[in-house]
Amino acid sequence: MNLPAVSRNVRLYYWYQAFSEPIFWGPILITYIIHVGKMPLADIYLMESVVVLSMIFLEVPSGALADLIGRKKTMVLGGIFALTDVLWFSCSDSPLDIWIANIFWVIGFSLKSGADSALLYDSLKVLEREKEYKQIEGHAISARLFFFACGSLIVGFLAEINLRLPLILSSLGVAASLLASFLFKEPNIVKSYSPKEQFNLIKVSILFVANHKELKWLVGFSALIAVTSKIWFFTYNPYFELVNLDLKYYGVIFFLLNIIAWFSSRYAYKVEKFLPERLIIIAMIALLALPILLMGTFVALPAVGLVLLQNFVRGFSFPFFRDFINSRIDSENRATVISIQSAINGFSQFVFLGIFGLLLNIWDLPVCLQILGLFVLFAGIIGIRRYYKIFK
Repeated sequence: MNLPAVSRNVRLYYWYQAFSEPIFWGPILITYIIHVGKMPLADIYLMESVVVLSMIFLEVPSGALADLIGRKKTMVLGGIFALTDVLWFSCSDSPLDIWIANIFWVIGFSLKSGADSALLYDSLKVLEREKEYKQIEGHAISARLFFFACGSLIVGFLAEINLRLPLILSSLGVAASLLASFLFKEPNIVKSYSPKEQFNLIKVSILFVANHKELKWLVGFSALIAVTSKIWFFTYNPYFELVNLDLKYYGVIFFLLNIIAWFSSRYAYKVEKFLPERLIIIAMIALLALPILLMGTFVALPAVGLVLLQNFVRGFSFPFFRDFINSRIDSENRATVISIQSAINGFSQFVFLGIFGLLLNIWDLPVCLQILGLFVLFAGIIGIRRYYKIFK
């Protein structure tokens, strides 16, 4: 095993994660789809629910593929699809284009999901540094969030020049992430591809998760956090328009929320040293449910600031959940099990994004936010009670 090359994986991982998602499109993505892609908000939710449904059929097979032929190969292929997604989005001018770009996104995401985290964890294991995983993953995610924050400051001004400009510039960062994935060194010996072995690996991994109480709780709770965050994120731009927030301030809001997420991700490992795990889980639910309820109840410009609270959860949850799952699984099916988690998240998003889209056809956005907030509160309480029973 070439230890210097594996050690380089850790350094490269920071760059890979920092630019793995488009830097400049967060603050205006939904506005772009509505005004340039000519797609109403309710249709966006329905489209997203259908697109993430396809993730269910791609996530687990792609995770098993990564475990068999190597994580680097699937990460490179996923990066190519991700870059194509951003370029297609930047040229879109119809709902059909938005659909096609989203299809490229879900394929790219499925190929990379699980493989990147597994490659990092196994690299650290070879170096006998796996205890540093949460810190390194948190720092890598925080680097991306820091770039998001800096980019957000100028997005509003770029969008006022041309709504396509932020997406075009974002493609440069995604291309840099793709380049980093080419430079990774596979930390494990890979096998020749066999459809039968891929199927057996999927079957064994599904049974492993199904019979593991702790992992089942993690999958369910992380799905609740992921689905809520996705639905809420899609309401940011429409809510900003509803309270008449000037377009140039969208970037300022996203700068602040990304700075909060950056801080939360970077110091996630330190927070866990001082706060019991159960309090962290309770805080996650409170920081999601209560702000959503307040935004739906008090529709006013100052309520925009409540979106900042979600981003403590956004920054903290990824290293928290990934360390939780990586520490409980073996290398042979690491990417597959992580992909099972992502597939269940995708199915949950399919169901609830579709429901939320239908609700928007019946009630206005504030009422739908109130419904979402109440749902998260009650589902979160159930999840917390299950936690106390399983983790005694």
